[in-house]
Amino acid sequence: MRLNNFTNKKIENKMNKIKGIFSSFIILTGIAFISGCVKGDLETPPVNFPTVNFGANTTITQLQAMHTAGGTETIATDIIIKGKVVSSDQSGMIYKAIYIEDDSAGIEIPLDQSNLYTTYKLGQRVFIKCKGLTMGEAKGNLELGYSTGGVLGRIPAYLIPQFVYPDSLPGAIPAPVALTESNFANASNLNRLVKFDNIYFPDSNQIFCPTTSSYINHQIGAIPLTSLVLYVTPYASYAPALIPSGTGSVTGIMVKYNTVYELMIRDLNDLSGFNH
Repeated sequence: MRLNNFTNKKIENKMNKIKGIFSSFIILTGIAFISGCVKGDLETPPVNFPTVNFGANTTITQLQAMHTAGGTETIATDIIIKGKVVSSDQSGMIYKAIYIEDDSAGIEIPLDQSNLYTTYKLGQRVFIKCKGLTMGEAKGNLELGYSTGGVLGRIPAYLIPQFVYPDSLPGAIPAPVALTESNFANASNLNRLVKFDNIYFPDSNQIFCPTTSSYINHQIGAIPLTSLVLYVTPYASYAPALIPSGTGSVTGIMVKYNTVYELMIRDLNDLSGFNH
C-alpha cells in the first residue's frame, strides 16, 4: 500500500508540475496577446494624405486676365494655379463643380463627377494644371473646364486626375468676402465665398423650392430680383424647408447668370441669426 501510495503521489506530483507548466504557458500567451492588442489599439495608424511635388506659378487673377470677354482660351503653357475649396455638393445644390479661391480671386472648375465633397472637402487645397484646359463663360460666369469639339464643358471624370491635384489634409476655409447691398456687383466677387449681414427675405416662411419648379429665385433684402437673387433648385436637400424670417447673415457662393448675380447657399448652416 505504501508503495502504491508513493507511486501515486509521485505520479500526482508529475501531473501537477505538467499542469503548472501548462497553466504558466497559457497565462504568458494570454498576456502577450493582450499586450499585442493594447499596443495595436494605442498605436496611431499611418495617415496617408495627398501631396504634390510642384507649386503654383500663376494666381487665379492672373489666369483670368488671359480671358477675353465672350471668347474661349485653351491653355497651351504650363500654368499652375492653386486654391482652397469653398464649395460642397453634399446638399445637392451645387452640381458637378468645385469652386476654389486664392487670395486674389475665385474660379469655377466644372467636373463630370458626383459626390465631389468626399474628395474635395471644404478647405481642401488643390493645384490645377491648366495646360489643356479651356477658359470660357457659361451664361456670363467664367469657368475653367474642358473643350470637346469646340464646346466648353466639364472635365471628364477619367481626366480629372491629370488636371486636379488635392494637396495635404483639408485646412481652414477662407473667410467669406463681406459684401453689402450696394457693393456686391463686382466681377472680383464671383465664384467666391461671400457673406451678407443684416439681410431679410421678403418671401420668408415659404419653402425654398417646390419639386414642381426647376428652380426658384428669392429676393435678398431690398435688392431687386433683377440684380441679386438666392438661387435654389429642387435638388437641394433643404429645398422643402421654410425660408426663415427676421434678419440674419447669409453666406454662400456667388456666381453670375447673364446679368443677374446668384447666391447659392451650400446648406442651411449658411444662414445664421434668423428666426426659425
